[in-house]
Formats: sequence, C-alpha cells, structure tokens
Amino acid sequence: MSQSRRRSEKPPAALSPFDKSRRDFLKGAATAAAGLMAAGATASPAGALLPTVPFGPHRISKMIVGSNPLYGYSHFNGLLDQLMVEYFTDDRTVQFLLDCEKSGINTWQSNFKERTRTQYRRMREAGCKVNWICLADPWDVNRKAQAPEEIQAAMMEAVNRAAPHKPIGIAHHGGGTDLLFRQGRLDLIQTFINKVHDLGYMAGISTHNPRVVEAVEEKGWKNDFYMTCFYRVTRLPEDFEKEWGVVPVGETYLASDPPLMGKMIRQVSKPCLGFKILAAGRKCESPEDIRAAFAFAFQNIKPTDAVIVGMFPKFSDHIRANTAIVRELIPA
Repeated sequence: MSQSRRRSEKPPAALSPFDKSRRDFLKGAATAAAGLMAAGATASPAGALLPTVPFGPHRISKMIVGSNPLYGYSHFNGLLDQLMVEYFTDDRTVQFLLDCEKSGINTWQSNFKERTRTQYRRMREAGCKVNWICLADPWDVNRKAQAPEEIQAAMMEAVNRAAPHKPIGIAHHGGGTDLLFRQGRLDLIQTFINKVHDLGYMAGISTHNPRVVEAVEEKGWKNDFYMTCFYRVTRLPEDFEKEWGVVPVGETYLASDPPLMGKMIRQVSKPCLGFKILAAGRKCESPEDIRAAFAFAFQNIKPTDAVIVGMFPKFSDHIRANTAIVRELIPA
C-alpha cells in the first residue's frame, strides 16, 4: 500500500520436481491461451459465479477484486496514481463493483477510507451484494503513525470504523504488520486479533514477508487467515544496500520473491489470499503474460486459497479478461 518499502531474498538454487511440473504447467497454459485467443473465447454468461473456496462460514470467489486502483495506489508513480483516482469516480466505482459481481466475482477487499465509506453505502443501495473483506489501515486514521503504539491505536480505530458495516473478515494492514515485525513488536497484533474476534469477525494478518507468516505460525496465534503478497515491497533501501550492494529507485519487484511466498503459503493450513500476483501491473505486457502469472499463482497456493487482483478497466475490459482466465484455469 502507500507505506510500502523493500527487502531481499536469493533465488532457489535449482529446479525441484515441483518447479519442473509448474514450468510444464505454465507452458501448457500459454499454449491454451493462444488457442483460446485464436478461437475468440468469451467469458461465461453474466451471473455465473466463479469457482469458490471456503472462508470460515462463507464461500468466496477464487479471484477477489482488490482496491488499489480504485484509490490511486498504482505502485508505479504519481501520474498513474492520479489517473486512477480521476477515472474511479464514485459512480464508476459503484458500477465497477456491480460489473464484477455480474461477472461472477462475489468478494471485494479494500481498506475503509473516507471515499470508501461513501462508495460502500452507494454500492449496497445499488443492490451489490458482494462479500467485503476489510483491510484495516492505520494510515487512514493517522497518517503519521510510525511508533508501534501509534500503529496499534490507529489500527484499533480502523477496526471500529469498519465493524458496523459487517465485513466477512478484517485483516491487519501488511505495511503495519511488516513495520511492527521490523521493530520487534509483532506481539501487538494479538490485540488486533482479539478485538476482531470479540466483534464476531474473522481476523486476518496481511504481510509482504514470508518470515512474518513463519513467525506467527510458530507463535500459534488464532488468526483465521493471511493476506500474502507475492512480492516483498516493504524492503527499505538499506536492506538492498546490505544484501545486494545497490539502492534502487522507487519500488522494486524481485523475480525471486513469488516462489518464496508460494512455498510459505503451501506450508500453512490457514486460508491465504495471495495478492500482487501481477506485480502491480508489471506482468501485464501481453495476454500471455497475464495468463502465465495467474497460472503461476494458482500453482503456488493451496486449492482452498484465493487471489486478490486489482483492475483498471479504462483501456480494456479487465473484468471479462481476468474472469475468463480464472474459469479456464480453475474449471467449475
């Protein structure tokens, strides 16, 4: 999100049998993609639900619609941020979510900033019934929060604001999670988990770092799910300098990250919602690239997991294209 920073991992030394089978799968997916494009394949009829997975007492679509583009979090630059914000007016946002629902997506994930609160009300008034997973964002409450106690207090207030609107789950913001982990105060997240449970909702932990998932699992905490970023975009410049001897400009995405998070996702029994599977648009150069990224994601999460994908349909119909990919790769 807006507080994203950076760190680093080294790629696996050699292809495992899993890697080889995944490579063969991707080749097959690319071949199938070419055939479908040549044949003029279309999405399923409006109203047909995408394949679903269990999420506590709920069933959520295998692809969840994300919110970064809706609120100008392009993870590229300020110009694209501004273009996204100007495109996603309140009217367009409501229509976008209605279109997602009509195309078979039954779940939306977002934070709950002031604009979201207005759009959420209008979305419901328009008849949109998608499930909502809230990402409790401390910086929606206190933009200057950095100290552990400041983050915790802002996170609690974010939960208070969201809870009356009945999300099916509330997740601890990944930027906040990673910052607390860096500060040695991951323990503060237990208060968040307890509060969300006391309110009657599923409690999640979002993170960009597989080591956080590992640490939480070792502690045996009772969170219900994870939101797991395929890229560790919370690295800091000093992390790059220490581990690689360089300091990149802007947000950096390393190709060695997704397999590491995928491995962690498959090791835990709790549901994981994988996000940034398209590297914030960096893997969208062609339909084949997009298909391959989806295929890689589905091969690297558990059958009971889902992915969160942001979409920006200003120039092409991302909803139709992405739901078609999901239906192809995950047959009903």
